[in-house]
Amino acid sequence: MAEDFLEEIYQDAKLISMMRQIACYARVQDSHHVNLKLQELSPELLRVCQRYVQLDRAAGEEFWSCLQELSACCDLIRGGDIIEHKLLPFLEKWMQHYGAIQTENDEGDFLFQTTVSGFLTIKDLKSNIYFHSTVDPMWEAGKVAEYIFDPRNKAYSIRGCGLGYLIYQLYVISGGAVFIRIFEKDARMVEYARKYGVLDWVPADCIQVIVDADPLPFLESALEEDTGFYMLVPEMASESDDTRAVLEEVRTEYYTNRSFKRYNEINYWSNLRNGCKWISEFDVSSVKKDVIVVAAGPSLDDSLEFLRKNSGTKTIIAVGTVFKKLLGQGICPDMVVIADPQERTYRQIEGVEEQKIPMLLAMTAYWKFAAAYQGEKYLIPLKVELDNMKEKYNNVWGCGGTVTYLALEVAVHFQVEKVFLVGVDLAYPGGVTHATETMDRSQKSMDTLIPIEGCRGTTVYTSNVFIYYREAIEELIAHTPEISYYNMSDIGAKIAGAQNIGED
Repeated sequence: MAEDFLEEIYQDAKLISMMRQIACYARVQDSHHVNLKLQELSPELLRVCQRYVQLDRAAGEEFWSCLQELSACCDLIRGGDIIEHKLLPFLEKWMQHYGAIQTENDEGDFLFQTTVSGFLTIKDLKSNIYFHSTVDPMWEAGKVAEYIFDPRNKAYSIRGCGLGYLIYQLYVISGGAVFIRIFEKDARMVEYARKYGVLDWVPADCIQVIVDADPLPFLESALEEDTGFYMLVPEMASESDDTRAVLEEVRTEYYTNRSFKRYNEINYWSNLRNGCKWISEFDVSSVKKDVIVVAAGPSLDDSLEFLRKNSGTKTIIAVGTVFKKLLGQGICPDMVVIADPQERTYRQIEGVEEQKIPMLLAMTAYWKFAAAYQGEKYLIPLKVELDNMKEKYNNVWGCGGTVTYLALEVAVHFQVEKVFLVGVDLAYPGGVTHATETMDRSQKSMDTLIPIEGCRGTTVYTSNVFIYYREAIEELIAHTPEISYYNMSDIGAKIAGAQNIGED
């Protein structure tokens, strides 16, 4: 357990966090939980009130008046206000009578410090970064636990221990139903979490502590089936450069996917209601055996004449980014592919919604494409994780992280024989990101880019994201040997399996 003198402080500090939660219940009109929790906390509130009166009679009596006001209040909105703006300030003031704690560890690299709520936080004196909130670490951890908790998970793997607040809150939110593995590189942190934190508030049979600086055991554990994971980001500042890079990459990918999941769910349900057919209903008899997939790389500007010359003799599949550019150049694609779930990409068709060119949409593409576009619209089922999906789709398509990959999947599913890649640069020639007249054209600093082999054996510069996209496209090409691929770019990255035009 925590040091004896901290246990008393922490019980009162816990009361503050719980009152914050009651205020949240009041804000969403959850009278059941408001009444249940207030009844549960009533003895503790009365205990604090009695001690308050002994310490400061006037303040204690005012605190008692606030409690009576809350008890008599039948208006949840007003009740939330009373808690937030009257009771919580009194409780925070009450915590001051315990005095402030501010002390360094023996090695002088960590500072333990009292917060407004009474719980301790830690400051890393080398990085000057706090591991927990300086106001209410327990409340902060509760919000993180709510954010990451998924009842479908049977376990959680946590990189970094802190003072154990998140571990405790995961235990609370799951009712002890999930097993929690703690991966901590510094054995001292585990000791601090027991001595100055709340780690011992969690039953020993609910947790496992692994002390290991190597990130691999954590990553392997996090990838196990039905396992959630989280990394205490402030602790990552003291990781080695290589370890931090690995962890940051995994973390970024996870939270990118998580943030997109909400967009995906909204878009999916809206798209189902917006008059779309499924891609299985598309009339493939109109698709020629030779197909041109048009992406938005800078080399697109060099291939406009090729597109004009082959319009009508080859099927042109354009990604949404180049749709308006091609129309402006007098080039009419045979279909346009849209994949992005974000609102900003709607500019790709803004002003040309009246076009009748078939639009092929990832089923999670931004909803307004399907709602506003007047041509035929077809949904492509993707392998994505959505809550409460209407049905499970058997014939799901890959997306490879990029709309260009999805456009190539269209060609594959339509059983074409030749695919010509236009504007598929997967690099930044001269630091330029996109072709002219496209919405995201900009200039990147060459200092941040990675040198790789180009189409003509030269060196071109790219990013980790483009390398990932290229590898996904190369894998698709390798798995479809029945199709011949031709790369029209002179200035982009070399794509394995695609013949550069001009080569034998």
